[in-house]
Amino acid sequence: MLRLAAVRSTRRCVPAAVQLSRLLSTGPVASASTPGTASETPAVNAEGVAPPKTRGRKLKRAQQTKPTKVQAEPTDWKSLGLKYDPETLPVVQKLDPYTKEYDEEEYARTLIHGRSLHTPFHHPRTHDVPVASIHFRSHHIPIMRLFIHFASHAAYSLGIPVSKMVSLPTQRRLWTVLRSPFAHKKSQENFERRVHKRAIKAWDAHPDVVQRWVDYLRKHAMPGVGMRVTTWQRMPLGIGMSALQRDKVSAKDASVRPTGMATRQIEELAQKIIQEERSSSDSVPTSKTTA
Repeated sequence: MLRLAAVRSTRRCVPAAVQLSRLLSTGPVASASTPGTASETPAVNAEGVAPPKTRGRKLKRAQQTKPTKVQAEPTDWKSLGLKYDPETLPVVQKLDPYTKEYDEEEYARTLIHGRSLHTPFHHPRTHDVPVASIHFRSHHIPIMRLFIHFASHAAYSLGIPVSKMVSLPTQRRLWTVLRSPFAHKKSQENFERRVHKRAIKAWDAHPDVVQRWVDYLRKHAMPGVGMRVTTWQRMPLGIGMSALQRDKVSAKDASVRPTGMATRQIEELAQKIIQEERSSSDSVPTSKTTA
């Protein structure tokens, strides 16, 4: 015969009479003051009106002072070189290319939910002058693609024209080792490691903007993705001639003979060295050799 274990209910059983008494006693009950305890009398102000009663949390909230709003001084955003008022951005509107054409500037200042999930906008090149090249390396392709997508969005926000992702040759390394030093010594096992590489290139941007972009990527770097940055800096025309003239001036200053006190000090030091050499040469004995 199968015997089942008794199951005890954790719910407390309340009699119906107790439930009815609780239902009837929902109204407030006046508590009579005992002679041993003083009854609480509400304080009365000068006008003879008692203040409203407040309990614990309400009293704490009433006692807390509300923070005062500090109004910032209005700044002239046009004097800062801004085209739009920062207080009016982002603009809440619906962009539909089928009803109205819009440019990149209008797209950038519009509030678009899920913008980071879309393909980043690529600014057109203006002078085709390369300023930076970033190589990404990782063992996992999905996380590397995600970080490149993040880097492209950051470049778009800073106004840097960048190229699309370019695939580079995959680096492959293979190790062949023994499967076991004893029982399976004659069998071998192969271990392979692949390093996937991608690259993007940036053009026509100021070196300070490029450095800010690189610092932002390094600050929010993704684990498992390596990054190598190569930057180019341009010097103004005629930098070689100016450097040559600067070297000529420095050489001319070095060839100028000192005058005044420096000349006398140099002559005295030279005479002192000559006297020391003469005295040392006179003190050395000479040996005669006979054939």
